[in-house]
Amino acid sequence: MKKVVRWILVVGVGLLVLIGVALLPLLSDVWEHRRICEANYESVETALVSFNILDTAPAGIEPEGERDRSCTDTDDHHATISRSYRLSGQADSQRVVEDFYRGLALGKGWKPYSIAESTCMVMEVDGTEISLDVWFDPESDGTSYTVSASTWPC
Repeated sequence: MKKVVRWILVVGVGLLVLIGVALLPLLSDVWEHRRICEANYESVETALVSFNILDTAPAGIEPEGERDRSCTDTDDHHATISRSYRLSGQADSQRVVEDFYRGLALGKGWKPYSIAESTCMVMEVDGTEISLDVWFDPESDGTSYTVSASTWPC
């Protein structure tokens, strides 16, 4: 009986070691993704230090909840910090909102992205290009938009 219990323990410990060795690359990838994302979040936060554009909106427009942070791309590790807003339905239009954010960003050192039709603005922080964009949700009939600062390129 003691031999059977000892054999079961040896096999059990051996299986745990094998599973641990098999999971090591996965755990290493998860740790690396988290480390890179945190560094990218710091770059985005640094770009927002001069003024917090995510907490700014044209008069009468209110945020829809709190800031959102995401870094879901496990290959490129792009970090995004964003906030959503809903238009008040008065005289607000997509163009007014885009011009509002563009004017604020230009005044704080952001530069227009090189493509003429783009609403995207860019700023370099410690060698990392941060993009700032205003995106209108097509499913909301133009009544909802998101402002995002990200390491994702324009």
